[in-house]
Amino acid sequence: MTRFASETLFSPSRRSLMKLAGAAGIGAATALTASSEAAKAATPTAIDPDAIAIMSANENPYGPSPKAVEAIKAEAANLYRYTYPTVSKFAEMVAEREGVAPEQVLVTNGSTPILAAFSDWVNVKGGKIITSAITYEGVPRVAEQAGTEVVYMPLTQDMGYDMEAIAARVGPDTGAVYLCNPNNPTGKTIPTAQLKAFVEDVSNKVPVFVDEAYLDMSDDYPGNVMSEFVAAGKPVIVARTFSKIYGMAGQRLGYGLMPADMAMDMRMTGRLSNVNYLGLVAGMASLEDTEHFEKMRATMIRGRQKLIAMAADLGRPIAPDPQGSFIYMDVGMPAKDFAAKMMDRGVKVVGERWSDLPNWTRICVGLDHEIEKCHAAAKEVLTSI
Repeated sequence: MTRFASETLFSPSRRSLMKLAGAAGIGAATALTASSEAAKAATPTAIDPDAIAIMSANENPYGPSPKAVEAIKAEAANLYRYTYPTVSKFAEMVAEREGVAPEQVLVTNGSTPILAAFSDWVNVKGGKIITSAITYEGVPRVAEQAGTEVVYMPLTQDMGYDMEAIAARVGPDTGAVYLCNPNNPTGKTIPTAQLKAFVEDVSNKVPVFVDEAYLDMSDDYPGNVMSEFVAAGKPVIVARTFSKIYGMAGQRLGYGLMPADMAMDMRMTGRLSNVNYLGLVAGMASLEDTEHFEKMRATMIRGRQKLIAMAADLGRPIAPDPQGSFIYMDVGMPAKDFAAKMMDRGVKVVGERWSDLPNWTRICVGLDHEIEKCHAAAKEVLTSI
């Protein structure tokens, strides 16, 4: 698979595991001011300098909407019934928001079950899954475990999806295409016009899965949302999660938008039916709290900018124009070694995960003091390079 010379990328111009605790362009000054205020409001008043700085999990460290927390408190005693009516209510809310029919909404405990269910669905239907050499493993990993062949296409020189190559590879032996947009771990988004043209064309041949876990943190949100193709009846699947910008990684909730018959096929297995009640009520409160959503959007973008500035200060190349809650950085040594050295300094980052680029690691947004701790630790670790 393709290796990448660092000169083709954006090169910016210049203690141990004791405590594991711990809608338009937002580049304008007004948005940054709002994000700074949101960050101050959400940052814990008591900071433990010895706590591990978690820079590996792509969580929202500022947590969920206060309205979501209040909704959980109000409904905590009502856990004795199954959640089918609440799932239907949530699905109707999502359908109205996304412009699709309720029967096209599949609600699950996080988006991971949707990735797995889709992989199983393709395995039953037959055909190979085409994706990128470096991307989120949810679909390809489950597919390969089930015996489905996955075709990994090389990235472009600037670490983006090679959409032309992927489209050209689609043929009679193809079962589906999987795209993560923004891509995890590179953070790259597919240009809107190019993505829409691709989905319009390729979905006439095979289903196209677009994983939008981080899209609401990107500069081109909501313009790059692909739900319009689901509404139009195309075999397109869109996945969303409440584990990222909504700060609910510990209270699992997600949903997929897809053709109604595909959603029914996945529901009929029975494995996706038991969605947790508190996640549902928190999710509905989160969707209604648009003010908090915009604050978190600005805050996470601000955190991403701090990571970009950190890489610039360290003089390390990153995948250009990241649009998620993380950066992908060349650390100049095996990522597993870098991760071990960072953990010795109280910072947890991703170790060996994407073997095609063994010297690259993903670093995600943390609280301000965690980013500062990460910056200082990385400066120590990288001085020997």
